[in-house]
Amino acid sequence: MKGLVKFSLGENGVGLRELPEPSPRPGELKVKVLAAGICGSDIHAIRDQRAVNMPVVLGHEYVGQVAECCGDVGDFRPGDWVMTLPACYSCGSCELCREGLVTLCRQRRSIGSHVDGAMANFVVVPAKYSFRVPERAKSLEEKMTYALTEPFCCVVRGVYERIDVKPGDLAVVSGPGTIGIMAAMLFKSRGAQVIVSGLPSDREKLELALKMGADEAVTSAAALAEAVRGRKPEGADITCEAAGAAPSLRACLSVLRTHGVHLQVGLFGKPVECDIDGMFLKEATLVTTNSTAVSSWELGLRLLEERKFDLTPLISMRLPLERWKGGFDAMIGQRAYRALLLPDNKFD
Repeated sequence: MKGLVKFSLGENGVGLRELPEPSPRPGELKVKVLAAGICGSDIHAIRDQRAVNMPVVLGHEYVGQVAECCGDVGDFRPGDWVMTLPACYSCGSCELCREGLVTLCRQRRSIGSHVDGAMANFVVVPAKYSFRVPERAKSLEEKMTYALTEPFCCVVRGVYERIDVKPGDLAVVSGPGTIGIMAAMLFKSRGAQVIVSGLPSDREKLELALKMGADEAVTSAAALAEAVRGRKPEGADITCEAAGAAPSLRACLSVLRTHGVHLQVGLFGKPVECDIDGMFLKEATLVTTNSTAVSSWELGLRLLEERKFDLTPLISMRLPLERWKGGFDAMIGQRAYRALLLPDNKFD
């Protein structure tokens, strides 16, 4: 089979390689990958801004069909369509694992960084942390959208589980990429007013954010401050940084009200300055959210099954695995929300 492998340091240390098909061990599923999404953390990995166990097949956002089961895999069967919580290898016995917070387990290993991931024809994953695509998704086209389940559930974790959102709250989302637009959708679903902030070059993304439910969109820190004052002179109740950029963080904290909550969803990939004194003076709360929990997947899939959210507009590109570099370049150049790599070239 073919797989996209990070094999050495440097941006040239990644490429397509011929690999043996993996074999599942007891409790595991061998999954034929339909689509694998390119995440910002994959970009961090190829830039050596995120530690990975080399050589490793990249990719943790995926949807695929079970090809083989080994041992006790519960009620999974060949032919089932599935996705998997990335940090699916953990100790299983610590308090965090018992609570379903496997991403935070000190011994956790994730597909796409610690063990081979989904940017390949096949991936092997534990059944314990795999989830079925809802039965109402009938077509391959609809099943493909479930490759975005993992990033969606990351934002569900932040907006639904890590903070409290009250109807009428004013939420600012800075960064109108995939994660930011998902955050705006989820804040709206909890009854908040939502302002999405970006750069002048983000106009198309901001237009999509408005179409997908945001109340207002702005393209500068000054315009953001004015928009917030127009809705709540005391400041935003919640700010959410989704770009992973220091100026975006500064803009968020500048419009946060006293006793407000800042939710950090974006990954910076490097140390950044943060005005802690400003937060101190406001007695503001800083909340971070890291990937998903088991509960995030259960809730996120329920929301998707109820068709309260349509993620289709966030799929910008679908490329065969051989054209992986075009997908990464589009994501790095911010010309795409999510680019999907298709190992079998379906829908090419």
